[in-house]
Amino acid sequence: MDQRAPLCIIPARGGSKRFPHKNIALLRGKPLLAYAIESARESGVFACVCVSSDDDEILTVAREYGADLPLKRSAELASDTVQVKHVCAHILRSLADEGSVYESFALVPPTNPLRTGKEIREAYKIFCEEDANYVMSITPYRYAPQQAVHVPHKYIEPFFGIEHMNTTHPETLYRDDGSVIFAKTKVFLKEMAWYGSKVVPYYMPEGTSVDIDSPADFLWAEFLMERRSSSALSPNSSTEI
Repeated sequence: MDQRAPLCIIPARGGSKRFPHKNIALLRGKPLLAYAIESARESGVFACVCVSSDDDEILTVAREYGADLPLKRSAELASDTVQVKHVCAHILRSLADEGSVYESFALVPPTNPLRTGKEIREAYKIFCEEDANYVMSITPYRYAPQQAVHVPHKYIEPFFGIEHMNTTHPETLYRDDGSVIFAKTKVFLKEMAWYGSKVVPYYMPEGTSVDIDSPADFLWAEFLMERRSSSALSPNSSTEI
């Protein structure tokens, strides 16, 4: 059966080396994974919310917080060398073999608990209205990458050339912030790349982007969430972060 509404894929591997058990670490009393599931469900755009993991404890948490399809990942797909795109392709092909063909899907990593259903809905609206094969959430670099330096032979040198170091207003550059990517299934399975054809940006609103990869990132996300809560409770406070 062809599914018009997209599939949501939340990858949640158990074997994080930099931050063990990251995906179920408690953030303000709730597992990190729960925020991804709840934002996906809150968005109202998905036919199915799928959590893929090699870890039984993570899959139990996924069920508890309302994932429609907790999928056990094989050991081959849980190694450090396997990329998320391979996991997504395997899920899409496996479901198609079982009769569930999704015209599109979204990757919603659990690493940004500040993302809400609102951002997912806005990205999906762009995906539906623009001439896009992909929509990727992005955020500006805090510091201009053009003005990076390196130390190739003992002494500091401008990495991109001296001409960029004297620019007071360099072009704004962005990065994939890991909040959400929508993709057309057929195009993705052919290209097997997030930076494929017709990738349209969704600009994450200020104060909604964080990418947890370490305990320090986790603490930063906790601080931002607490500040957001405090701002929401105070009618006179600024919501900027």
